[in-house]
Amino acid sequence: MIRWSGPESRRPAFLRRHQGLRVQSTVVGTLLVALALVIGAVAMLVMLHRADSRSMYDSTSYRAYETADYIRDAGVAAIPSEELVAGTGVDIIQVIDSAGRVVAASPGAPGEAITDRQPAPWTSVTTEQHMVPDDEDEYCATIVGAAHAGDRFTVVAAVASGPYRDGLFHTAVILAAGLPLLVALAGVVIHYFVGRALRPVGEITRQATMITSYDLSLRVPVPASDDEITGLATTMNAMLDRLEKGRQTQLRFIGDASHEMRSPLTTVVGILDLADDTDSDVDLDTVRTILLPEARRMQNMIDDLLLLARADERGLAVRSDDVDLDDLVVDEARRLRALGLTQVTTTIVPIRVTGDRDKLARALRNVADNAARYARSQVRFDMHRDDDAGTATIRVVDDGPGIPADQRADVFDRFTRLDIDRRNRSGSGLGLSIVAEIIRAHGGTVRIEDPPERHRSGTSFAITLPTTAVSAHRTPAPPDTELAPPNR
Repeated sequence: MIRWSGPESRRPAFLRRHQGLRVQSTVVGTLLVALALVIGAVAMLVMLHRADSRSMYDSTSYRAYETADYIRDAGVAAIPSEELVAGTGVDIIQVIDSAGRVVAASPGAPGEAITDRQPAPWTSVTTEQHMVPDDEDEYCATIVGAAHAGDRFTVVAAVASGPYRDGLFHTAVILAAGLPLLVALAGVVIHYFVGRALRPVGEITRQATMITSYDLSLRVPVPASDDEITGLATTMNAMLDRLEKGRQTQLRFIGDASHEMRSPLTTVVGILDLADDTDSDVDLDTVRTILLPEARRMQNMIDDLLLLARADERGLAVRSDDVDLDDLVVDEARRLRALGLTQVTTTIVPIRVTGDRDKLARALRNVADNAARYARSQVRFDMHRDDDAGTATIRVVDDGPGIPADQRADVFDRFTRLDIDRRNRSGSGLGLSIVAEIIRAHGGTVRIEDPPERHRSGTSFAITLPTTAVSAHRTPAPPDTELAPPNR
């Protein structure tokens, strides 16, 4: 499609936007066809003209040189009478002496010389002009010089060019009359096929106008042809799938977030209403054990939402410091043991990466909290370094109910709450989304793997990060033994 870079008012009328793509395509296509036909017609006429000229000059040249050969061998008297008979391709033959007299000619030829040119012997010239007195036709002629016994002669063989040029003219007239019809036919055909090609676009447009933000279940029709429009329809349907999934996720999140925030708000408001109604003070123990934890719970949820919003807007900003992953794992294992929620075992390997210590610690804590929340009796931290790949992997394994394979990718989506989550309302469905954002910002990956064979069930979260060199003075820490949680 021709693109016009100037102002709309300066566009040709047939390229204005209101004309529509079908009309513009038809006009442009028809103009291109017309241009191609005109160029083809001109080229054909030029070729025909050259072919006619070549045919006439070939015929006259052959007869002129043949007659000159007779003169060279035995003089003018040796020319056979049949050689002077005009035939196909030659209308006039004249032999002219050096004084300009016609000494031999074909029957019906003019008695006077039709040219005054006298080329040197065995050379020739060609011409196309009026040559015969009282004859308006032009002739194509070959003029050859000849000599015998010291006498010089000029041989002229000419043919009327009118019939040849008339045929060329008639061809030009036919082309001039037929080209507009061909162009018109091409315009009709182009208009039909462009309309046929754009018909799926119209159907897609009509269907798209029926899709609203309240109902994203409709899909645009996908043409059977495998072309760009099919790709467009497929891409639009994929986009609608994502939009529908995002809307459903947001609706789920609104319900989950409302419920999560309603619970602490109800607690806080209830205590404050009670204090207001009874005109009594809120004791410090109530503030510490109820109000402050509930307020922090809401604060943490709001902080998570703000972090994800900033990540969406301009990406998650991380520092580039040296971080010892083994220290993070040791700290997190110590924290879980202190909580007394489950048994904790570790396999520690000294690994250093470049990244943001606080954010990596937060990601590891979110995964660890998720594992501790669903573990029946044990959470295990395993570390592994792959020097060939230049990566380090931390696995956090629990022996809980596990996550079905077809739902493992979904747990990292924002606001996603699986059925097993709904039985445990302590989370907001944002923790693992934050983990995915943090690890992605560090150039790593986080995934869910099958639990080790020694576990009949459970979940194994694998965090993989690019590594840097480990300090030479650091020595591997011995693996921890399996410890029972402290008495609660």
